[in-house]
This record gives sequence, structure tokens and C-alpha cells, in this order.
Amino acid sequence: MKHSIFEQGIKQGLFERVDRLQPDTKGKWGKLRVEQMVRHLSEANGMAFADIPMPDRSNLLTRTLFKWMFLSNIKPPGREEGNIRTFPEVDVVQLGTVVEDLEAEKVRYKNSVERLLAAPHLHPTHTAFGKMTREDWGLLAYAHADYHLTQFGV
Repeated sequence: MKHSIFEQGIKQGLFERVDRLQPDTKGKWGKLRVEQMVRHLSEANGMAFADIPMPDRSNLLTRTLFKWMFLSNIKPPGREEGNIRTFPEVDVVQLGTVVEDLEAEKVRYKNSVERLLAAPHLHPTHTAFGKMTREDWGLLAYAHADYHLTQFGV
């Protein structure tokens, strides 16, 4: 279902789902441990502020079909088989990112969401999706969190 982090009640719903995660929560697919997944969500939210330098990887397909699919929260095929890869700059497993305990990572994620909500302007482009509006970032922040929280069964 298509939702935006900027919609009334969406933040609270995501925070409740994040709060249901436990240190022993396992993913249904992929390599992430639960605290790595929560950290990945925080890092990805930082893309809306260009916190991490990202090259332009966009092309006609990613700026149109893929962007529409992701912002509409259409689940990509192949996810359960681990066929979806993240961008190297936010791949906490490959980067060997040192993560804190789950509770600290939950706080970090919630702070990243609050930062999105408070920002009147966000970065004008995305590494794969090209031009982005504030509303586009809101849709993406929800869809990305929903994808990974579903991965971990919450």
C-alpha cells in the first residue's frame, strides 16, 4: 500500500513496528541482522539530505518504472530469494559498519525519521530515481522501512 512518512499516523505505526523488534528477531530473507537492518534504514534516510555522497546511477528505467514501483510500495520480485541489492554506500554488511545495540539503533532510526519530518527541503535527486520531491522522499522512506520491517516479520 502506498503511504508517505509525512501522512498522519504513519510515523507512529512505523515506530510501533520498530519497537516490536527484539535482538533475536531473524529476517525472512537476506543477510542483515536486526540491528544492522535498523541502522541501514537510518543510513538510507540520510540520502534525503545527501549525508553520504552518492553517484548518479539513474537511467531511463530507474527514473521511470523502478521509481514508480518503489514509491508506490510495490514489492520487488525476487526479494525472498535475496536478489535485491542495496547501494554500496549504505550496505552496512559489506562496509562492515559497526552498529550499536538494537535499542540504540532504534533511537537512531527514530531520530532520522524526525529529521525528515522537520526538514522543509530535501535533496533534489536520488542516486537511482533521479529528480525527487519532498513527497517522493516521504513515499520512499515509508516503502523502504515497510520492506525491511516486513523482512523481519513486523
